Amino acid sequence: MALLVLSGQPCSGKSIVAAALKQLLTAKGLEVVIIDEPSLSLKRNHSYKDSVSEKNTRGSLKSAVERAVSKRHFVILDSLNNIKGYRYELWCIARAAGTRCCVVHCKVPKETAWAWNKGRAPDEDAYSSAVFEDLWCRYEEPDARQRWDAPLFRLAPDEGVDSMAPVLQGVVQSLTEVAGPQQQSVVAKQLQPTQATSNAPLSATNLLHEIDAGAQDVIGRISAAQELAGSIGTGRMDMGEGVDALQLDRPVTLAELRRHKRVFLKMSTQNLASRLPDRQSARRMFVNYLREHLT
Repeated sequence: MALLVLSGQPCSGKSIVAAALKQLLTAKGLEVVIIDEPSLSLKRNHSYKDSVSEKNTRGSLKSAVERAVSKRHFVILDSLNNIKGYRYELWCIARAAGTRCCVVHCKVPKETAWAWNKGRAPDEDAYSSAVFEDLWCRYEEPDARQRWDAPLFRLAPDEGVDSMAPVLQGVVQSLTEVAGPQQQSVVAKQLQPTQATSNAPLSATNLLHEIDAGAQDVIGRISAAQELAGSIGTGRMDMGEGVDALQLDRPVTLAELRRHKRVFLKMSTQNLASRLPDRQSARRMFVNYLREHLT
């Protein structure tokens, strides 16, 4: 149904917000999935200790989001999401799935975040001072003017859940309500898949090979028929099941047939790919091409 991206510096209260939003959404009878580092058995301090570890962590989180996002349930990504390019990739995932997407920015003073980090229990994987400082300095704050960061909601978790209640309700309404002409609250748009975000059809995986094989089969039939006919003339030739016969009133050399095949391959892969899902269709279209250009 929707992807909700939490963004904030380390120890800024994102997990508190995620739990509160899950409670509100569950109360509406909706299925909610929270994805974070612990759910993937990742230790936060270890996951962000260097650029390689951070890249692998982001990749694991994004893969989990891709698997979970659907029109059946809500996905809350509880992580730093501190790079605007990464938030754009998440937005593209939501668009490819045809769901809604919004960003919630959690912001607290640096002193508060460090105090919360130091107050974590030993088994909660607190950040080291070096990792904490590095992540804090590199954070790229969401901007509502960017389509992948909109709609954008801002929260201050250090002020308590009660003070956040109106904004949390706004987030839920944004993801569950339908926008109307007199809509007062911000409603996230239902994203629509595009060619850039949609997976290519399976028929295009081996498209060039299938078209080439189909065209070569036609050339083989023409060459064989001309050899049998000799100097008499080719005339009408059978092109196989599902393909109309081809009438040739003059001999055609193999070099000429190969030249036509190269042109046909170029045209097919550029303009006619959606019309050539298999080898049989390629044979039929190549015969039609030859019928037009050789007669």
